[in-house]
Amino acid sequence: MSTITSDIIEELHGDLISHGWLAQAIRLDGETSHPPQARITNVLSELLATGQVEIGLTHQTKPDYLEFVAWNGTTEEKVDRAMKAVASANGPDKEFAYWLCLRENVDRFEDA
Repeated sequence: MSTITSDIIEELHGDLISHGWLAQAIRLDGETSHPPQARITNVLSELLATGQVEIGLTHQTKPDYLEFVAWNGTTEEKVDRAMKAVASANGPDKEFAYWLCLRENVDRFEDA
């Protein structure tokens, strides 16, 4: 497991992580052998492959509670879906195109 993956998992113990946060962490990591988009894809794949992290969306169910709904599918399908969500989001919405959560904190998985 790479250092950035370990660091992100550690951060997830405190809160959810948005696409924007992940992209910023990857930029700050300083690894430049891959383009930023490829690096995001690689890090997402590595995170999901640990079995500790899920990807999905949040929904406000109460004034003070966000429900995390994890996506179904293979790691490859989830990463592809995340990249498509970022590509189709406009402006500041790109930052919140998807969220990452520790598997133990997932509220539910989306309906099949």
